[in-house]
Amino acid sequence: MRTKYFFLSLIFTVLFAQVIFAQKLVILHTNDMHSKLTGFGPELAYTPMSINDDNTRGGFARLATLFNQEKQKNPNATLIVDAGDFLMGTIFHADEQNEGFQLRLMKKMGYDFVTLGNHEFDFGPDALAKIINTSRSKGEIPQIVASNLIFSPESDADNGLEKLFKEESIIKYAITEKNGIKIGIIGIVGKDADAVAPNAKPVRFDNQIKTVKKLADELKNKQNVDLLICLSHSGFYPDGKGGYEGEDLKLAAKVKNLDVIISGHTHVKTEKAITVDNTIIVQTGAYASNLGRLELNIENKKVKSFDFRLIPVDDKIIGDNTVNNLINDYKQVVSAKYFKPLELNYEKPIAETNFPVKRNSLKDKSVGTMGQFVADAIKYYVDKHSEKVDLAIVASGTIREEILPGKITAPDIFRISPLGSGKDDVPGYALSKIYINAKEVKKLMEVIVMAQHPGDDSYINFSGMSIDADKDKMMLHKVQKVYFNGKELDVSKDNKKLYSIAASSYLLQFIGRIKKISHGLIKIVPKDKNGNPVTDMSKQVIDFDTNKNGVQEGKTWVALIEYIESFKDTNENGLTEIPVKYK
Repeated sequence: MRTKYFFLSLIFTVLFAQVIFAQKLVILHTNDMHSKLTGFGPELAYTPMSINDDNTRGGFARLATLFNQEKQKNPNATLIVDAGDFLMGTIFHADEQNEGFQLRLMKKMGYDFVTLGNHEFDFGPDALAKIINTSRSKGEIPQIVASNLIFSPESDADNGLEKLFKEESIIKYAITEKNGIKIGIIGIVGKDADAVAPNAKPVRFDNQIKTVKKLADELKNKQNVDLLICLSHSGFYPDGKGGYEGEDLKLAAKVKNLDVIISGHTHVKTEKAITVDNTIIVQTGAYASNLGRLELNIENKKVKSFDFRLIPVDDKIIGDNTVNNLINDYKQVVSAKYFKPLELNYEKPIAETNFPVKRNSLKDKSVGTMGQFVADAIKYYVDKHSEKVDLAIVASGTIREEILPGKITAPDIFRISPLGSGKDDVPGYALSKIYINAKEVKKLMEVIVMAQHPGDDSYINFSGMSIDADKDKMMLHKVQKVYFNGKELDVSKDNKKLYSIAASSYLLQFIGRIKKISHGLIKIVPKDKNGNPVTDMSKQVIDFDTNKNGVQEGKTWVALIEYIESFKDTNENGLTEIPVKYK
């Protein structure tokens, strides 16, 4: 009998120990959603309140349904986070400073913690502070964790954001508890994200490895958290050998007591979790096309096992009605403010196509026609409304979406080039103009040829000029000839003429940095029309209506709409068609 009770006691003790020490946590995560509230696909095709009738991926109404389903199954053990760049990418982001809509919506959906990405700074730190303040004044928002921000003691331009940090509306790290698990959360912006965030100034970002090491020691050894999660807007890329390489893998290798990295920035989709030593790294791709689900089993402050999968956010999921209604109401707000002045509205189609106009692909290294399409649109628009330019350029990194087959609306076009702002109330970087001499034109073409890696953000498309190039030649000798309007350019010193270049103000900032980027090999000095070096790029913004007071800015997305409206309507249905040359 004693033996029987001994074994029963032993079994009870083992079961009790498992209950105490085996704890489950489900992390639902997104990254790089870029304000895709209505999903990734043609606006008119998105039907979140019905199933099996559209090909659109993502959409916040569908995402909210998945959150609710998981929280019902694991009510005390579900953590919902985002790894940055949740803003910037659709017309919805344009009025955030006044409306503060998306962060409040994300809280209503169930997000617990978010970190900042480079695109949250597209309008500058003061505008970001206004977005957060407006959001908080109208409701609750997810807790923002930003661990490596450095504020300027000299400049006032980041004072609003610094104030939010001091009053802990933004925090350096968070400690929360789920299912009895004490969790530490860090949020960082990585080196590459920092490099492509020029509007973040005067805010700087401290080294992410140094930051995470310091906070990991604090949280693990002094705050005694059971689990440490880093929301990292740093990312990684496929290495071409079936694996991955990049900042987040280096971070995991350097910080030994980091349990999970929820990654973002590089729009990479991990079908399987990456492990570096004891660190789990995951990323969902982008645009909430997939929801990441990472289930951890934790025993004695260690991840004993885990299960990771990507859940497709597609039309097999019926959307959350409350979230969908809120988004539909907000459509009317942004449509009235940004499309009505152009005699457009959110849902009225303006063109159609029976083929896609594709972006360059990092995955298969193919070159699409979207870059050429955008460059041609910029040149058409500038030539129509201002002095004609010799050259229009656009970088692949500023082209955010493709044109998909079907009917095309104004918000579809806006999403192609949605980034940045100027000094007016119309969203988008202002189109600007600089001048360079003939020898510098050839140097610029040498830079473009050297940077032509399909899929890379730095891939430059141009309109108004053609070149003969031999990529097998030595550096700076690849471009053989340059042509304007079919006529060969004289690149000798005798040619004193200046040639005009139109592009977004964002892109033109980088032309003056070519010397630094090329380690001193190539120097190009941006000039004004009189040949004086440009020191303030804001003075090069093109005035698209000189009959009005002030500078009337032009935007790439508006250029695209006007260019599309210039095409032919061959079937006479009131919608122009994308020319087959862009197929």
